[in-house]
Order: sequence, then C-alpha cells, then structure tokens
Amino acid sequence: MAYQKALWISSCCDRMSQRIPLNRIDLGVAMRRLLVYLILFVIALPGLCQNPKAGTTGGSALRIGVGTRTASMGNTFTGIADDVSSIYWNPAGLGQLERPQLSIMGANWLGGVRHGWIGFAQSMGRWLSVGADISYLWTGDILRTVESESDVGRYQEMGTFNYSDMVIRAAAGSGEYKGVRIGAAFQVSQQGINYSTTSPLQQVRWNHVNLGLIYRPPVKNLRLGLGIFNIGSTEQSYLDQQISIPRSIRLGGSYTVTIDMPGTTSTTGDRSMPQLSQNYLTVGADLDFRQDDSMQTHLGLEYVFNNGFAVRGGYRGRTDFEFLSNLSGGFGYATRAYQIDYAFVPFGEIGNAHRVSLSLDF
Repeated sequence: MAYQKALWISSCCDRMSQRIPLNRIDLGVAMRRLLVYLILFVIALPGLCQNPKAGTTGGSALRIGVGTRTASMGNTFTGIADDVSSIYWNPAGLGQLERPQLSIMGANWLGGVRHGWIGFAQSMGRWLSVGADISYLWTGDILRTVESESDVGRYQEMGTFNYSDMVIRAAAGSGEYKGVRIGAAFQVSQQGINYSTTSPLQQVRWNHVNLGLIYRPPVKNLRLGLGIFNIGSTEQSYLDQQISIPRSIRLGGSYTVTIDMPGTTSTTGDRSMPQLSQNYLTVGADLDFRQDDSMQTHLGLEYVFNNGFAVRGGYRGRTDFEFLSNLSGGFGYATRAYQIDYAFVPFGEIGNAHRVSLSLDF
C-alpha cells in the first residue's frame, strides 16, 4: 500500500517537474524535489528491514524519547536538534542554543505508565555548550500473581510490585567549525522491580555514551545529523537472564523554508511602507537503525507563525501499526521567556499517549 502511494506521488511530482524548463530550475527547486523524493523513500521503506533480535534488550526509558515538540513531529529530530532535548536526540545540537534553557515534561504513557523528564542546557562560550537531564519511567503498584506450588494451574496473589526506569545524562556540544558540530553525552541508566513482599529488589545499571554530529552543508537552511547511541554498555544479569540495552544509529536531515508574510504598515514621511513578518516551515526525516528492532523511519513537519504559535505533525513508519496510528501531532506557543507544548501520539489498539511540557529561556 505504501509502495503504491509512493509511485503515485512520484509520478505526480515528475509531471509537475516537466512543466519547469531546465534553465529555470534553481537550487531551491532542486532542494524541494530532493525533499519530496526523500519523503517517498521514507514512506516506502518500512517493512524492508526486519531484525530477528526484536524485543531482546532492556532499558525502556532509553526507547521513549524526551521532549514534547519532538514527539509531535514523529520523533524526527536528529537533523534539527536546536533545543534542550538535544541532550537525548543529538548532543551536537547543544551548540545551537542561543540562551540557557530549562524544560520540564510530563507524559501520560500507555497503560497508566507515567513518564517525566527535566533538562537544562546553556552555552559556555563560542566553542562549548553543556547540558544535563533526568528522565524517569514508573508504573505505580501492580497486582502480583504467581503460580501455586500446591495446585498446578492455579495462581495466587502475592502482594504488589512496581517497575521503574531512570536515566541521568551529562552532555556537551561544540561550536561550529566549517559547518560541523560534534557532541557527546555520558549516561547512567537503571531499571528495577520493587516488590511489596519480602522478595529482594531486582535492579540493574548500565553506563554508556552517545555521540552526535551535525553538518551544515553549503546549502542555506539545510542540516544533516548523525547519532550513535549506547556505546560501551555491557550485558548485565537481571531476573535470571543476561540482558543489554539497545545500541542504535540515527541518520537525519532537515530543511527550513522562510515564508515572508505581509505585516503592518509604517508611515515614513508621505509614504506608507509595508513591513514583512516571517513564518517558518521545517521539514525533517530520520532513519533509525536499532540493534533489537526493525529499522524505523520518521518524518516531521513544524510550521511556526510570526506570533509564536506553532503547529506540528509527524509520521513514524512502524510496520506493526496501521497508517493512522503512525501519525502524531501537536501545537505550541513560544515567547522570548517561555514555551508551552502539547503532543498527541496514538498507538493503535494499545492506546494513546499525551505529553505536555514547559520550557523557560533565561
């Protein structure tokens, strides 16, 4: 189905491009055409790459991305990475922050699971920016049942248990040199199950590193990103088995279009001069190669109005959801002092997730 849609859109784009004489094709047209074909490639790609190791690793909090803005854009951020959530998505993007930023996020996740995150980042000068964050995932108390030793096939209640997963990061990103920024984040992740009875606490911890890169080629408003995640982690013993956390590589790109809008008029002498205000449209695409899952594709759009209001949409190319359940969306409002964002992320029959965040700029 996705392949047929891609062929149809491609044929439409080809017919449109044939109407443009070759001597009139400028760099902007070429970039827009390249973005269209990239989007077609991303839509048609899910299902072509399957991984037999799906579901064999731990570290749940590492799989659930942070940030509300990013969630509404389909988790497309490797080539954008311009706010404090870059600590998670691509630490090379920390150098793009112009002012210190603090962000707090709360999420109503699936099955009543709660997800919280707080992050802070600031520039230390032209060549260095630093940041740190904490993300936390917890379930609350869940009824525990175990098989009866005296009556096979029957189960009995054994109190309650709860699951928690926490990640702490410290990150640094560089300034730009010949269009390149680099960054790294050191992470400590810990997950555990706590029982209400006398059973011992089951807990495991990993130390690992994320690496990031952003390249701004000599094409205005185009950025390319690379992220390598969870390097240096080893297998740990947990619940009588050996588990590890998922290593992954993300490739991403983004392109921003500036749209001039007519604004107010100002009078100078005897002439009224119209003033232009600007809106911004950002298009992004990510490819996520995971050790324990099939390759995932992501598309994101963000339209920012000159009054600070923003609308966003995204697509996550998962093969286990129908098309509509792969979509996400949200909106936000920003001033020079603060930003409020909301995201809605559906997961088919499993349920829906909601996120709200508040970011402060100092």
